[in-house]
Amino acid sequence: MTVAAPPITRLANFINGKWSDSHAAEWRDVVNPATGEVLASVPLADAAEVNSAVEAAATAFPEWRRTPPEDRIQPLFKLKMLLEEHNDDIARIITMENGKTFTEAKAEMRRAIENVKVACGIPMLIQG
Repeated sequence: MTVAAPPITRLANFINGKWSDSHAAEWRDVVNPATGEVLASVPLADAAEVNSAVEAAATAFPEWRRTPPEDRIQPLFKLKMLLEEHNDDIARIITMENGKTFTEAKAEMRRAIENVKVACGIPMLIQG
């Protein structure tokens, strides 16, 4: 049995559809408020990394803009399915990161899923 603390996970940036390690000079710890345990470290991205993300989004936007609403909602349906499938896991993460009770975190997940359901219905609303 070991009592050594697990290594701190350094999170990556998600830019242009892929994960990339950050070159940030500063990192911020994500701390479990109940225990003080460091869960991970997140990069405080510099201007170059932020600009890279903004440029990737600006490049992708024209094609996305031409995508019909019925096709645009497909990622939202996938998100809804993933939120439902991993509901308890995400609620546990919310509890660890925010100090909420598990019951509060589950309620937050229910609200999140409801918001995604509403967004999935918008194409029907705009058709009248």
